[in-house]
Amino acid sequence: MRFKKITELKFIIQSKCFQIYNDGILRAPHKWWQHIYVIYHWTIFEQLLFLINFAATLAFSIYGFINHEFVGAGTPALDYVVATISLVGNITDIMSIILGSKKRISTFSWGFVACITLGIVSYIMGTIGTAIVYIVIQMPMQFVGFYLWRRNSVNKIQIIPKRMRWWVILLIIMITAGLTTGFYFLQRLPAFYNFFHGSEEIHNQGELILDSLNLILGIVGIALMVMVFREQWIVWIIFNISNLTLFSFPDNLQPQMITLSLTALINSFYGVWNWRHDTKIKRYEV
Repeated sequence: MRFKKITELKFIIQSKCFQIYNDGILRAPHKWWQHIYVIYHWTIFEQLLFLINFAATLAFSIYGFINHEFVGAGTPALDYVVATISLVGNITDIMSIILGSKKRISTFSWGFVACITLGIVSYIMGTIGTAIVYIVIQMPMQFVGFYLWRRNSVNKIQIIPKRMRWWVILLIIMITAGLTTGFYFLQRLPAFYNFFHGSEEIHNQGELILDSLNLILGIVGIALMVMVFREQWIVWIIFNISNLTLFSFPDNLQPQMITLSLTALINSFYGVWNWRHDTKIKRYEV
């Protein structure tokens, strides 16, 4: 009898503090104060990934304020702006990519802020293709992604991944290669290059190639993401490697973006494993 009363009391407490969703999983309801310590419910790996990125980004920002030449935006005022905006952009972006690997719809809320801030930083630093990806492509797609993920979710919080057929993957590879080549030659035009870079002389062919690749991969990646395809993580792996290389060039060295790209790359491999694991339960083919 006593055991029964204790069980009933525990059920009452759980019913007040938790909700049982359609998939039968007992979860805490989303309240405003839960977003303050959202990483508390993450795995140790996810927490370490976020905290290491946060610590490194904060250290680079502080050093950028002390030594503005470290940022390399051109003028002291721009260096301070880039250091500040990069701090906000890196934190919100790492929140977004970790939540994306966890299949959480809230990834798009953080992603919206990240697209604005990182787009501004990319434009100031002269990586036009990356800036276009963030501002013109990815920022509006955050709204589309939020709508599609919420519509296709099981419990309005988490989604179930889908997979592609092999011929669709091959078609996307061909289109990506063609568009990357086309945008590369477009950037080589003196009028185009002078408009965005303030000079008709191309200083680094490698940067142009990677910048063009980033533009197309960013479009493909966000499109696959909003349509809930697990193959997006392969695209993001290539995108992050390209970003890591692009921001490592001596004339475009950005330690904060290098840290973010490296963290995003690690998270992309985590996303491959996490999304493939869940598709073993329920698969969709397109």
